[in-house]
Amino acid sequence: MPKLLTRKQNRLPNYDYSNEGFYFVTICSKDRKNIFAKINNKDIVGTGLVPVRIELTKIGEIIDKQWQNIKNQYDNVELDEYIIMPNHIHGILIINKRDGASPSPTLNQMVGSFKSKCVVEYLKSIRENDFNISGQIWQRSFYDHVIRNERSLLAIRDYIIKNLENWEKDKDNINKTV
Repeated sequence: MPKLLTRKQNRLPNYDYSNEGFYFVTICSKDRKNIFAKINNKDIVGTGLVPVRIELTKIGEIIDKQWQNIKNQYDNVELDEYIIMPNHIHGILIINKRDGASPSPTLNQMVGSFKSKCVVEYLKSIRENDFNISGQIWQRSFYDHVIRNERSLLAIRDYIIKNLENWEKDKDNINKTV
């Protein structure tokens, strides 16, 4: 009988992902397709050396709205830097100590809810506009990193901010020319 492949463990073993702290997450599109945004190098945005502009697609607009809604859905969560790229989103979520007796949701629950709400809203848009396209948006799971100190937080913020400038060289950019 052939040996089944086992998936790499994405989360830290025995770590409580409802703990207060800063969390960096990356969530990718299904098959890393460029469906969230388009990069336009004609208009300058930001202060980087490479002039770039990002234009969100309909899915990208839904993702942006739902990402912003995380702070409304969870009273103990704040948003930090984030960016929606053509085939992924990077963001920092801050989980604060929760008041009251109810347990704090885990990072996995928050990201799962976010992804689900994006799909529901997108499927609704597909039905309303009679689009003949797939409703599949997300790659399975997501990447996370527990930010443990100020130096790491600053480096990750810088990475997010410069992500747009570095898109042309990104290994996951299926349209890269460099």
